[in-house]
Amino acid sequence: KVLPCKTIIVHNAFSANEDGRNDHFQIENIEDNDCYKNIRVEVFNRWGVLVFERDHYNNDDIVFRGISEGRVTVEKSQELPAGTYFYILKYRDSNSNAFEKSGYLYLNRK
Repeated sequence: KVLPCKTIIVHNAFSANEDGRNDHFQIENIEDNDCYKNIRVEVFNRWGVLVFERDHYNNDDIVFRGISEGRVTVEKSQELPAGTYFYILKYRDSNSNAFEKSGYLYLNRK
């Protein structure tokens, strides 16, 4: 019997202060490789500048920790300021159907 896929839940706030709790942008239930594939995350600042992009996002070693990886206007590897950012999450299900979620996320430094 095949279990249905769990719904992807985006946690839209995190505190990038390295205290071991809630230190990165968390997307719940993406670890089920039988359900979700090719997970791509893009994060933009309030001016629409891409500050992070990554394929194969996995909540483990490929995560957004509030560090800039953008190529334009923001220095690479620089800690981004606390504030509101915009994310786009793109992924495929087990039948290769494409999906996209987007919304706001809040980065805190405390």
